[in-house]
Amino acid sequence: MAEYIIPNLKNACKILEFLGHSARALTCLEISRALSLPRTSVMRIMETLASERFVKKEDGKYSIGIALANLGDSSLAQMNLLNFVEPYLAKLTDITGETSHLGVLSGNKVLIAKVCESPLPLHAASRAGAVVDMYCSGTGKVLLAWLSKNDSAFLRKIRFERRTANTITNRESLQKELSLILRRGYAIDNEEYHAGVRCLAVPIYDKLGGVVGALGITAPAVRFDRRSNARMFEIVNAVALELSKRLGFNGI
Repeated sequence: MAEYIIPNLKNACKILEFLGHSARALTCLEISRALSLPRTSVMRIMETLASERFVKKEDGKYSIGIALANLGDSSLAQMNLLNFVEPYLAKLTDITGETSHLGVLSGNKVLIAKVCESPLPLHAASRAGAVVDMYCSGTGKVLLAWLSKNDSAFLRKIRFERRTANTITNRESLQKELSLILRRGYAIDNEEYHAGVRCLAVPIYDKLGGVVGALGITAPAVRFDRRSNARMFEIVNAVALELSKRLGFNGI
């Protein structure tokens, strides 16, 4: 709706698109004339974009910056991830016998993008296309932990609702949980979203080391208890690293 459009933000988008198609760096005057925008507005927009590294300023001229390039790389990595994740999910389900799934960020929630169901009669169901809360799901807490490293304000967007007796319902407890996740490398949904169901999830990295998704397994708590955490982490993390390397990740 038109009343929600921010004119300067819209102009910034036009400028970035214009710069992206330019074969050379451009001055504010050149951008102003090409897009029929006030020069003073262009100058303010460009200085703001430069401060956030979305454009690079050199000798009074501007070109696409590293932050925008990294954002593009992450977007491509996520699209690639959706295209070839299914064999890795199948492998994970084959090894563990449990339902496996891929979670990706969707606003301030998690989209369960792909699922491979467990063949066992008693199993935890997961539905591709479902959108779940971050603070009480395994994949969500993984993404939230890495997001909050660079954007602590993201936690303020969380609205808590108690789903089970184990659900985290305040920011202080959640922050402690996220710190633990960053130290040990995986998240646990300990019957926090659904009673009787546990989940373990780990991050998936792109070639720049950014987290573009989370790989997880979901299982009945009667079969997946706390004593299984270390073994499950080893299995899930090994498959996630294979997937990350497919995206160009060269880390651990």
